[in-house]
Amino acid sequence: MASYYYYASTLPLLRLDGPLPFSVDTFLAASADQVSRRDHALLKTAVEGGESNHPFIRSWQRHQRLLRSELAAQRSRRKGYGGAAYPHRDETDLGICETVRQALAADDPLKGELLLLELSFKQLDEQVGLSAFSIEALLAFVLKLQLLERRSRFVRSAGNSEFERLFSHLQREIARR
Repeated sequence: MASYYYYASTLPLLRLDGPLPFSVDTFLAASADQVSRRDHALLKTAVEGGESNHPFIRSWQRHQRLLRSELAAQRSRRKGYGGAAYPHRDETDLGICETVRQALAADDPLKGELLLLELSFKQLDEQVGLSAFSIEALLAFVLKLQLLERRSRFVRSAGNSEFERLFSHLQREIARR
């Protein structure tokens, strides 16, 4: 197992409430010269969500699968949907269930999204543990970058503009009828 003492120590600390230092694509391009070909392929696989036998990636994908499943189940229950069982509902994680419940109960959808991102950020930190210079630390780093890229798209003014546009369109459609 390779250790990336120098490379990992040059990377900035990522915080959910902090800035996005650079894009995932920039990181992947820069890391191509810093890590082995095999490890670089792992980084790309993690970002793209591809199949992998690596335990870190498999654990991350399981977490994301459980999160999406729990979101679907709780949203459906709120709407009174009693259809077929959801995939992976035989697996549960109480932390995910509770965080999804809080996110869906939030009065502001942005707060709910931030709760879900925070849960994923914490999951990555727990998976890395104390191995700060391993490929697992780099995998967590690139996945955190991906989460920060998602968060950077949450711009209130753009959301308000889109809401106004959709609402205006809806009003015009109603007026036509």
